[in-house]
Amino acid sequence: MKIKQIIALISLFILTVSCSNEVKNLSDLQSNFYELQHNGLRLGDSLNVYFFKNQELVDSVELTWNGKSVSNHMVMDNANTNLGVNELKIKVHLGSEFITGETHVPILNSTKETSISYDVINEYPHPKELFTQGFFYHDDKVYESSGHYGKSKIVTYHLGTTNFLQETKQEAKVFSEGISILNGKLFLLTYKERKVLVYDAQTFELKEEIALPNMVKEGWGMTTNGKELIVSDGTQNVFFFNEKFELQRKIQIAGYQSVYTYINELEFVNGKLFANVWTTNFILVIDPKTGAVEQFYDLTDLSESKGSDDVLNGIAVKGNQLLVTGKNWEKIYELPLPN
Repeated sequence: MKIKQIIALISLFILTVSCSNEVKNLSDLQSNFYELQHNGLRLGDSLNVYFFKNQELVDSVELTWNGKSVSNHMVMDNANTNLGVNELKIKVHLGSEFITGETHVPILNSTKETSISYDVINEYPHPKELFTQGFFYHDDKVYESSGHYGKSKIVTYHLGTTNFLQETKQEAKVFSEGISILNGKLFLLTYKERKVLVYDAQTFELKEEIALPNMVKEGWGMTTNGKELIVSDGTQNVFFFNEKFELQRKIQIAGYQSVYTYINELEFVNGKLFANVWTTNFILVIDPKTGAVEQFYDLTDLSESKGSDDVLNGIAVKGNQLLVTGKNWEKIYELPLPN
């Protein structure tokens, strides 16, 4: 009898070790863990990680969300997650052994963004030579930066004319990007040169250069909320800096269906962030606290684009109206702001 019991125990041990040896990765547990990066979640959804095979071998599971320990089936909200791409890690304990995994999960908004209907209020001439990068309206003048190596410059002109009031050119090795004024200084992003040029806003005299922080992939769009400089880098990320370019915070831009990449030209309007999606005819209206896209303009009917370069890329606010234009466009269009 004792011999039979010993044999049974040995058989059970061998079976357990054999089963444990079969689990080398999450695929052996038939987990949905890696599917989360493709399916994504919305605010209000639960984070659910399942195992459909060899569940009996799993002793415990550890999950971390953006570096913080979380429980399985956690409900996503603005307190515990960010819109956009989030890091998810897992550690599955199997007796004395464990397996790990890492993925990135998109979190989308729970509310659909709505289209803004509009009629064109007015049309103005736009200097067609300008490869529009930055664009805003200030002190009854249009400020505009124009890109391309060897052709980059900042100009001002009165709306309705194409004669430059001021013009300052950048070095041939500089590709100018977004511009904004804060505290009497005119800030200019550069595309790949990893620096921000700072001018006197009145005289256009170059005062200093600031290194572009490493977390910013490239210089693209820029605006201000009156306290901070808000910067895009061609990804879904939007950064908020003080005037010394010290990071204050970051958001990611996400709607109901997708995370929006190629965020480009920016404008801060009545507490909302307006952003153009590069190579598209869309301007997004965004909650600057969360990155949630709430509304959008579809400007397809206004587009002067005939190729991949001459695309929509200028957003400015003039009183209660919006001004929009594009790279090498002939016109500036005046539109109503959303209600």
